Amino acid sequence: MSEELRDEQQFLLSSLRDLEKERSAGDIDDNDYAALREGYIARAAAITREIDGAHLEKVVEPRRWAQRLVVSLVVLSLGVGAGLGVARSSGQRLPGDSATGGIEQSTATMLANARQLNFSDPSKAIEIYSEVLKLEPDNPEALTYRSWILALTARDATGSVKQLALATAVTDLLRAQAVDPEYPDAHCFLGIVYFRFLDNEGLAQKQLQVCQVQNPPKEVKAFVEAIVKEVDAAVKRGE
Repeated sequence: MSEELRDEQQFLLSSLRDLEKERSAGDIDDNDYAALREGYIARAAAITREIDGAHLEKVVEPRRWAQRLVVSLVVLSLGVGAGLGVARSSGQRLPGDSATGGIEQSTATMLANARQLNFSDPSKAIEIYSEVLKLEPDNPEALTYRSWILALTARDATGSVKQLALATAVTDLLRAQAVDPEYPDAHCFLGIVYFRFLDNEGLAQKQLQVCQVQNPPKEVKAFVEAIVKEVDAAVKRGE
């Protein structure tokens, strides 16, 4: 049974890659793409949880990232949102709860909550970003920062878990760029992901150049400045 699950897992990961190629070539419309991608990711995450879940409780402290990553993937793929619950349990009234509130106000509050949790509770931040995307599927900040946290969570993972996490992160960072080409954070983080996690300095350099031109926020700029020289040097070595 385990081998059958692993074969299905690899098939789904391959299907996700083929799906991205079809979309880039214009061979599939956005609605079919979204439906197929959601189904593939949901099933792949469920299989990953089934294969690895039995072992996670026995894993020692340094490997608890595995449990967090599987949980994050399942949350991301199935759309389990806790953003509203987080805000309400903290005693905060979401602007959208009032008669005069709206989706824009609600998502702004949820994004503010997520930012506070980006590094202290990444799984919860992913949940909130996913809830924002249920309200605003093309919100560039939610797409970007959910992808960045997912990539960071996956950096110490191995095998298909890492592949699925990074494929999802790259796909959504590219989507964020398509939604808002002038949003620098998506270029900055994709450049770092390409270089640090996917060993592709050529793609990384292009993304980071766009990032710098667009003048990213101060805290993001610090990440970029620390890595640009490394990327440029790696590109020169490869020439």
